[in-house]
Amino acid sequence: MPVYNSFYLVDQKIDPRLLQIRGPIIPVEVGVPAKVVEIWTHEGKTIPKPITGFALLDTGASISAVDREAFETLGIPPVGKTNVATPSGSAEQLVYPARFGFPGTTLPEISYDSILGSVLGTQGIVALLGRDVLCRMVVTFNGPAGLVTIAY
Repeated sequence: MPVYNSFYLVDQKIDPRLLQIRGPIIPVEVGVPAKVVEIWTHEGKTIPKPITGFALLDTGASISAVDREAFETLGIPPVGKTNVATPSGSAEQLVYPARFGFPGTTLPEISYDSILGSVLGTQGIVALLGRDVLCRMVVTFNGPAGLVTIAY
């Protein structure tokens, strides 16, 4: 079972306050999913490099999301719309197919047919991993130790 540990360090010392400030994050790359790669390759299109950054683990989100600008940069067209309940009320958002990779970890890639396109860049993240992804993982949030452990 692949395991990833994330310690929150300041000056090489564990600082649990960072876990509170940043939240449980993991390195992520968002890329074109295999189904779309196959179609684009057949059409002779160039496959763009994945977008890298951080993903926030969010147990309050039922569906994962990726920053809309990442989808625009990758050239992935939306495949539909869905209504989403947010803290500000209900909103309609576009959904896209996407592939998540986790660079610097041993966690496997995951592809999805329907990921929300949201405004996330202002929060310093490229993706938000909701329960649709987290339900495949074991996640331990150890606040006092400033440690998040993810196993897949």
